[in-house]
Amino acid sequence: MKDTIVSIRIPKSLVTELKEITEKKHFLDLSELIRTIIRKKCDEYAEPYKHEVRKMRDTLEESLYQHKATKDKEKLVEELQRIIEELRK
Repeated sequence: MKDTIVSIRIPKSLVTELKEITEKKHFLDLSELIRTIIRKKCDEYAEPYKHEVRKMRDTLEESLYQHKATKDKEKLVEELQRIIEELRK
């Protein structure tokens, strides 16, 4: 595959923001981050329903994770209350 150089103008503030994301997300450089963003957006435009389904799945997974964490906390509190009651006796 032969690479093509594309030149774009981006406000300095956006470049600064993108550089911060590059470091935070451990991209090799700014170009890699921009290519990743472009690929992701191309996928979204090419298959919008697939993107929407992925977003719904991610939201559902997060919701289930939070629900499980809440249930685990409730169980822990119940167990601790039971232990406290036993210690009082």
